[in-house]
Amino acid sequence: MNTKDLKCFEAVYQEQSISKAARRLYITPQGLGKNIRTLEAELETILFERTKQGMRPTESADFLYGRTKKIIQELEELENGVRQLENRKIVLRIGYACGVFNVLPFQLILNFMRDNPNIRVEWNEYSNEEVKALLEDSMLEYGFIVGRHEGEEMIQRKLDGRAVLLLVYEGHPLYKKERINADMLREENMILMNEHFHMFHDFTAICRAKGFSPNIIAKTSDGAVLYKLCRQKIGLAVIPEFMLEDFRMDHMRAIPFEEDLTWDVFGVYKEDTKNYETIQQFDCFLN
Repeated sequence: MNTKDLKCFEAVYQEQSISKAARRLYITPQGLGKNIRTLEAELETILFERTKQGMRPTESADFLYGRTKKIIQELEELENGVRQLENRKIVLRIGYACGVFNVLPFQLILNFMRDNPNIRVEWNEYSNEEVKALLEDSMLEYGFIVGRHEGEEMIQRKLDGRAVLLLVYEGHPLYKKERINADMLREENMILMNEHFHMFHDFTAICRAKGFSPNIIAKTSDGAVLYKLCRQKIGLAVIPEFMLEDFRMDHMRAIPFEEDLTWDVFGVYKEDTKNYETIQQFDCFLN
């Protein structure tokens, strides 16, 4: 049993058609049919009844489909882990969460590549949760994330951080405050970075701890939109401190929170990869 055959089965089960599933998988119907027959032979069961209406799943297919996603994930983790082990001396795949290089200079990676030409470094930007998932699935060796990784068997350390502030426009009742607490924002229209950003979850969690849900009038993936909407007096914006470098602050103020609300960057890798030479070299380079 392999991931290819299981993904073929999954597609046929969902489409209930060999031809539709083949188009989805970009393979020929003949090849797809052969993969299904191979899987049926291996499991010694019939997975689909061939009818004029299409491929009708059997009871065995229903049973297998309910477990396919987990099986595929486990097989892919095994394959990725073995591939990672084979490449542990020559490849370093780095994932970084959106916004991380507003705090950590990207030049760090370029300098590491310059000093370690024997290591093939690959990097890409993802959402915070995607970086975590790719690390767990052995699709990355090292991750830069915002906030701590709550998963087990991870090694992580804080690399840098910034305060999270409340952006307030002139004329608002809170404009002259020196500090803000979440209680003051119960009735306010709030503008936040969306759910793909750790800051969204930190802020909403603090509000829930105070016994209310914030009135979120707008969410975005673009920090400039936070500023523009606040300047237009649509609402108050929650921003990391580094965004102030790009904003014109006349008639605007950025006010600290009384709560411990920070935008912290952590370097993360799996416990079972801590002895990989590429990871050791990169982690030491960051010190």
